[in-house]
Amino acid sequence: MELWVSLTSFLHKFFSARPFTRASSLFIMETAHILTAKEAHILQRGVEAFVMGGRMNMIEVVFSQSAQGSLKMAQRYGVGEYHSGVVAVFLHEGDGSQPTQEEVRAAQKQAEEMARRDWETAVPLGNTGSEVFCFELAWSVGEITETALGEQRRATLQMLHSIWNLQLGEQELDEEVQHMQRELAALLKRCAGGENVRVWYSHNPDEMCGLYWLMAQLHTLQHRGTIYLVKLPEWDGQEDDSIRMYQGWGGIGPGEWGKFASLQREAREAMVKACAMRWQALQAENAPLRVVLNGKLQSAPEHIYDSYILSELEAQEEEFSEAKVIGTILGKYQLGIGDAWIARRIDQFIQNGRLEATTLPPVDGLTYCRMLRKKNSGGWVWHQNSKINLWRREI
Repeated sequence: MELWVSLTSFLHKFFSARPFTRASSLFIMETAHILTAKEAHILQRGVEAFVMGGRMNMIEVVFSQSAQGSLKMAQRYGVGEYHSGVVAVFLHEGDGSQPTQEEVRAAQKQAEEMARRDWETAVPLGNTGSEVFCFELAWSVGEITETALGEQRRATLQMLHSIWNLQLGEQELDEEVQHMQRELAALLKRCAGGENVRVWYSHNPDEMCGLYWLMAQLHTLQHRGTIYLVKLPEWDGQEDDSIRMYQGWGGIGPGEWGKFASLQREAREAMVKACAMRWQALQAENAPLRVVLNGKLQSAPEHIYDSYILSELEAQEEEFSEAKVIGTILGKYQLGIGDAWIARRIDQFIQNGRLEATTLPPVDGLTYCRMLRKKNSGGWVWHQNSKINLWRREI
């Protein structure tokens, strides 16, 4: 039987009879001589996760569908032998030239080796995909006064989906909200029944808001299982001495989740209550946006990101690609927001007469895949009006 699966029941019996700190090193010492290098690595990382509370049958919660898909794979990622599959690579030369076949093959070989290494060093979390709940509700945007998932969330999701010309229909959007409602009800019922919950969050505004919102829901339960929190670091050192910056769990691969399991901490009652109270305060403020400032979740006006957007618009030629500008803002400033909100603000600049569209977007694509032109570009000077705290253009 596969190593991780076969050890699960034994770990429960072994650790239940011994102090965790002594048992972890003792168990590794007693079994090291019969394990391969990979098995020893998996065992050591698995015992660490087990000691920190990362046991089987844990309900997992994330706040993006990308994270959900990756975390589902992570439950058994690394179990068994690695089998290579299809690996696609995308190469871009700075001068616009096409890469050679040798460069493509070298890139594919490197990607395949990275995939193999990720598999062989991964620590399976040992749960099942059905235990991973996702609440991608964009709580950092829009009105939040409703206590339940209702029309306000539906309207916000519809607004964010509108960047696609082929946007969700009324029925599809209703089904999405109803699915979230069923998932929340199931999660609360299971947690009230004593099952433990592990919440993966980060400094990303949507994930931080998701955490506070979820704590407000769990706080209403009279009895509940233990709640564990795993916060994604803002950066992490890599094997090649480089630094990797993280923007949210959606960018974490299946083989990486296990190494973060040891970061989990139990959310004590005071923590759950504090998050619930802060979320209630944010609901009372009901600002257009919520952002993370100095590690704290705060209400914010809709124009809080405008200085970054306007800075990039000012750097453009008279006519420019809107999609390129949005991509530059996302990559350069790492604000933790998506393309939809940036596109919405640029639409507002168009309505205010600052910009105009010179081409139409594709009928089956993103609405911001178009060319824009500055109006009266000779006076393209931006400054802040201190009285009303809004950005305007000097004519």
